[in-house]
Amino acid sequence: MSLSPRLPIELLSLIPTFLDAQSDAKVLQTLSLTSRLFLKPCQALLFNHIILMSPTPNATIPEVAYPGVKLLKLLENSPRVSKYIKKISVLETDFSYGWLAKDRQALPRALKKIDRNQITSFHLQPLHWYSIPIDVRAAFVGFCRSTSLLELLIVRTPLALLGVCGPSLKHFEARDTDAEDDDQIRSMSRRPASELIVLESLCMLQYLGLDKHVAYFMDPANRIRLDKLTKLDILGTSAEDDACASEIISHCQSSLKTLTYEPFSDVSEREVEGCPLSLSDCASLASLELRIYATYNFRHEWHCLHWAAFFMSRIPAMTSNSIQSLSFTLKFNLDEVPGGLNGHTGNLLYHYLRTIAVAVTDVASTKDGKWKSLEEFKVEIQSLNTNDDEIEEVRLWALNALKPVLESTVRFNLITLLRRPIRYLSTCSNQLTSISPG
Repeated sequence: MSLSPRLPIELLSLIPTFLDAQSDAKVLQTLSLTSRLFLKPCQALLFNHIILMSPTPNATIPEVAYPGVKLLKLLENSPRVSKYIKKISVLETDFSYGWLAKDRQALPRALKKIDRNQITSFHLQPLHWYSIPIDVRAAFVGFCRSTSLLELLIVRTPLALLGVCGPSLKHFEARDTDAEDDDQIRSMSRRPASELIVLESLCMLQYLGLDKHVAYFMDPANRIRLDKLTKLDILGTSAEDDACASEIISHCQSSLKTLTYEPFSDVSEREVEGCPLSLSDCASLASLELRIYATYNFRHEWHCLHWAAFFMSRIPAMTSNSIQSLSFTLKFNLDEVPGGLNGHTGNLLYHYLRTIAVAVTDVASTKDGKWKSLEEFKVEIQSLNTNDDEIEEVRLWALNALKPVLESTVRFNLITLLRRPIRYLSTCSNQLTSISPG
């Protein structure tokens, strides 16, 4: 009697690795119950990333529904789960009723059950840092101090949290953080003088005080090196922020490969001509993305796209010849354009966009040794206009302005979509409320 064929256990155990913890969560939960063979690999995927956030934005949250209560119950019922947690996201929004300030009992107990040194990624986004109970803040500082921490994303917190991180940190993102010193954080933990942070990617989306944040990075006492940065993303909210961006770029000229920059939208003509942002000697830069609010006109001046055209014209050959991908995100609102796209203002915007297209594709420019490596030109138009005819009007207008690119050998892609919020969006995987112990 011959035995029926079956797959080796080694192959069967690989099945969960082909599933995604976010889109296949239900499948992983079911699979973990079918056999002990699948229990550990399924749980390792399901609980790799824990997201703590309010489950009920439309009503007052009962205490039993606090994320800390659910996490504590999970870790007490299934202690082995804690060893699978590598990433933690703690999120509050304007609609979550400040649950962090209220979750005073269960949350600190639950966080203590997680070995901080196994955490590789930490995303912290509270509404008000100083309203969080002190023992919970201490736990968050502990996660920043993890010896395995690779990624840190903080929103509306003191920048001082970066100061307690160890040398394992490689990727840092700060959004609306406070650059003032925080004695309380410093008293909880301090990085030894022998430890140096060498960042590989940096994102700073600050609506205020970019200069103070840059000063923090430049201060030798904070022991942060930027000379290995390969990816940089900066939001400018004043004309002076161009100089701040330049300062950071000057410290990573030889290593920088990807730069994303959003200049100040309300820039004046004088400020355009005095633009200090420089990409000199960025010979490794392969990808450049500019986010431009093309129609912003608080001072009844439309110079943001003008700024982009002027900036592009000043990129030296050493840098432009290394750029393979060029991307523009253009934010449009036809209501801000007097006379529409065919009026005087529309013609000005058209001229600036055409100037950019000609600069990167013109044969004369190529002969002069610029943009020799450019392979693709991507444009995303984010429209605030909901009328389909208006959106189509913007698309056709942009296509005509960018015609030199379409007629070149450069690969071109243009998409038009309704403008969507791009700040404080969670890119995390599974919420704790959607996970069961298995």
